[in-house]
Amino acid sequence: MIIKRSIGILLASTVVGAFIASPVSAQDAQTLQQLRNEIKSLQRQLRALEEKVAEKKPPSAPRQAAQHVLPAVPPRAAAVHASAPSWVPSWLPKVEVSMAGTFIEAAGVWRQRNENASAATDTPFASLPFPNSPLYHENEMGFSAQQSRLALKAKGDIDPFQHLAAYFEMDFLGAGVTANARESNSYNLRIRQAYLTYDNDYAHFHLLAGQAFSLLTQTKSGITTDVNLPLTIDAQYVVGFNWTRQPQFRFVADWDKVYWFALSVESPQINFQSNSIGIFTGPQAGTSPSQNVTAATAIGGAVAPPGLTVNTLNACQSGGLLNSTTSCSINNYPDLVQKFAVDPGWGHYEVVGLQRFFTDRVYTTAIQGSGSNRTTTGWGVGGSALVPVWPKVVELQGSVLYGAGLGRYASSQLPDVTIGPNGTLTPLTAFQFMVGAVVHPIQPLDLYAYYGREQMQSSYWGINGVNGGYGNPYFLNTGCLIENQASGPAGFNNPIAGTTCAAASNVERVQEITAGFWYNLYDGDMGRLRYGMQYKYVSLTGFPGVPGVATLGPPPTTPNQGLSTNNQAVFVSLRYYPFK
Repeated sequence: MIIKRSIGILLASTVVGAFIASPVSAQDAQTLQQLRNEIKSLQRQLRALEEKVAEKKPPSAPRQAAQHVLPAVPPRAAAVHASAPSWVPSWLPKVEVSMAGTFIEAAGVWRQRNENASAATDTPFASLPFPNSPLYHENEMGFSAQQSRLALKAKGDIDPFQHLAAYFEMDFLGAGVTANARESNSYNLRIRQAYLTYDNDYAHFHLLAGQAFSLLTQTKSGITTDVNLPLTIDAQYVVGFNWTRQPQFRFVADWDKVYWFALSVESPQINFQSNSIGIFTGPQAGTSPSQNVTAATAIGGAVAPPGLTVNTLNACQSGGLLNSTTSCSINNYPDLVQKFAVDPGWGHYEVVGLQRFFTDRVYTTAIQGSGSNRTTTGWGVGGSALVPVWPKVVELQGSVLYGAGLGRYASSQLPDVTIGPNGTLTPLTAFQFMVGAVVHPIQPLDLYAYYGREQMQSSYWGINGVNGGYGNPYFLNTGCLIENQASGPAGFNNPIAGTTCAAASNVERVQEITAGFWYNLYDGDMGRLRYGMQYKYVSLTGFPGVPGVATLGPPPTTPNQGLSTNNQAVFVSLRYYPFK
């Protein structure tokens, strides 16, 4: 605009100068004087404009060696800060706030077997009802808005190299004693994630502190908080998918955003076997005969060896701000997770390691004051890959984890440990894997399919006619196929009701196949509206046990094979994301 006005002034001065140079009559003297005054006025304006243009030019800097220098303040933050009122704190305009990830959901589910679960998620997949439970013979249908989510992220730059961010993520998939589905549907707001991050681009160092997905969970690139979650409606995700959300301190280093290494110190807990299993106390070879059938003295769902008393867990305390209706394991050391990731330009690849520590307190029953703490270790190794077979159209993924004491880190929530023959906690060997494919045939449509499996190895013992451990072939399974009709309402709501179906709490294998889609009904300035549907089939197989009244001696030559249960479910969801 300034240049256009300057050119106009110069043109006007030229025309007037040519007019003045021509002969002028007496009657035009007054007009000529007016033109001269206008010329002077225009010249003054031109000088003023030139001064303004000169003020806008940055001062010349001394010539020096070329180097890459980042701006002291991000342009966007500087622009906001320049226009901020004087009463606004100086740091506030530099912080970018976003609610992306927030959504409202209306979901529905139909299940072939009743799980008494929310329409937004299944129970852990190892909890499927066997035919001995009335739940196995019932269908289930329901609706829910519990997975509706609130997300809030704030981030800013300390300087060109240092960045801070904080993230809150909450939903309503929690229930206190006042929550109900009869009238008010008063489900609790709960933490999903709440963490801070610090990134230093110069030192290639990154820190995360707070509650977040475990470092073990696959990410989409690098080692960041952008985890690669299955696209399922079911918030329990998929059998074989490795994940937890828990408090942690994570330290990450990167080499040019291609190679990454991280160590995470994470909050520990222990998964035990389910309660109320039935055992056969008949002997193994070489022990005294017995044909007694008794209910186990369950300690974390496992049997204590004769002559020992074992304390594996304690009631959580409401005074300590924990849920007093559940139990807390004995934790002396944190879980340690390591990850090495590579982004070579095509795909994303990870290798992971895990160390765990399991503690209980063991007493010799006949000796007072004989208690001692005993700790065993668990471990895991694995990896994952995310491969764009057809970039932005077809993506394949896979993950695998193998080790001892891993049940907690997968969707089925199988046990980490059992009580060993000397009373210490014995980590159970596990193998977990999941494969999947995501296809984007057209822009608004996402298709997905996943298959996952979690496999356990047995670990058992027999001492003086008492059989214990996990997957013991002397455990009774006679009641697994007979509906328990005498247990009352409490038993009806117990997926493993009865005392003669050890297979329900001694799971050998869980498998799932699931497929679904998401379709964007609207994606524009007002946010995004999505519709989705998911079908899933889950099967659970128990370890073989005693099919009837066992004879003396070794396990029957034809143990009770094929004891399994399954469930099918169809989820639907309508979600509105108002923020991008």
